[in-house]
Amino acid sequence: MSAHKLLIIDDDDDIRESLVALLHGEGYDVNGARNALDALTLLAQGIFVPDAILLDLFMPAMSGEQFDQTIQRHPAWSKIPVIICSAGPVPPEIAATAFAVLRKPFDLDRLLHVVRAACASR
Repeated sequence: MSAHKLLIIDDDDDIRESLVALLHGEGYDVNGARNALDALTLLAQGIFVPDAILLDLFMPAMSGEQFDQTIQRHPAWSKIPVIICSAGPVPPEIAATAFAVLRKPFDLDRLLHVVRAACASR
């Protein structure tokens, strides 16, 4: 069986690159996007269809909330579990559609548990 695919969307290079390295080391096929617009482009190309998305909420150009609203309207993308990763407040309407909400800084055991559960839900 091939590795589960994850898409990490975070404008903080250090966080995004650390998550990509950590999850790749755990056996996942991981792709990172520096913002929500890049992530939408990646999804639209159809080359990399993730089993789960880790999404920061506070980003320039397009917020994580706007990204989430956009993918919820797309039939294929709306089925991808979204894990919200945020240091700030998470609006209730976003938390309600998310697979899980993880607070920054991350508890790594919880992060890995949630990612495994999200991929298993597909």
